[in-house]
Amino acid sequence: MSEPNPSTTVSDPALPPSASQQTSQGSEAAVRRGNPFASGSDRPVIASVTPMIQEEAWVPESGMLQASVLAALIVLVFSLACWRLFPAGGILVTGLGCALSILGMFSSRVVAAGMCLLAHAALFVGCYLQVI
Repeated sequence: MSEPNPSTTVSDPALPPSASQQTSQGSEAAVRRGNPFASGSDRPVIASVTPMIQEEAWVPESGMLQASVLAALIVLVFSLACWRLFPAGGILVTGLGCALSILGMFSSRVVAAGMCLLAHAALFVGCYLQVI
C-alpha cells in the first residue's frame, strides 16, 4: 500500500531537473522542527493585545430584559387559552410566563412585568384548581 501523501523525490521523472534539485536542497529547510513558540522563532508576535469588552446584557435598558416582558405578554394569551381548553398544560405555560415576568422585573418596564406576573400567578392558580 502506498503512502497517503507521497513526497517528491529526486528521482521523480515528472519533475524537470531544476525542480528536482530544488526539492532536494529545500526539503531540509522546508521542514521545521521543534517548538514554534520557543525564543528565536520567526513567528510574528502581536505587539499589543486589545481587551475584548463583553456587551452588558443585564442592564435595565437591555433588549433582552425588555423582550422578556413582551414574551410574557405573548405567553399570557396562550395561558388564557390553556386555562380554558387544557388546564394541565396551562400550569406549565403559566409557569413559563411567571419566569419571564420575573426576569422582566429587572428591566425598565417594571409595571408591565408586575402586571403580567400577577396575571400569570392568577392563571396558574386557576389552572391548578381546575386540574384538582
